[in-house]
Amino acid sequence: MNKKMLHYTDGGLENIWLVDGFEVRNTPYGKGVAIHDIDGLTKTICLALTGKSSVLTSVEFRYVRSAGMLISQVDLALMMGVDAQSVAHWEGGGQAAASVGR
Repeated sequence: MNKKMLHYTDGGLENIWLVDGFEVRNTPYGKGVAIHDIDGLTKTICLALTGKSSVLTSVEFRYVRSAGMLISQVDLALMMGVDAQSVAHWEGGGQAAASVGR
């Protein structure tokens, strides 16, 4: 197989590579990429991130909230029983408390 892979960096993610499900197109502005099922891709990425055995990075946490859940920091904080500043702190790279929601 000699097909090129696509480094998918939406939302700041750095470790996502697509092998199919996309098409590179020429546009009047240069090359562009069309993702065949962006909603399915987003869901798959979020499921993979939330199922990994290690702690989410701040970029991964923000991606799951903003792209996958489509909710604000305030709404997520309410769901988790924490304040919005905690969510902002985690997304900024701060360490999450191990006992959130307990």
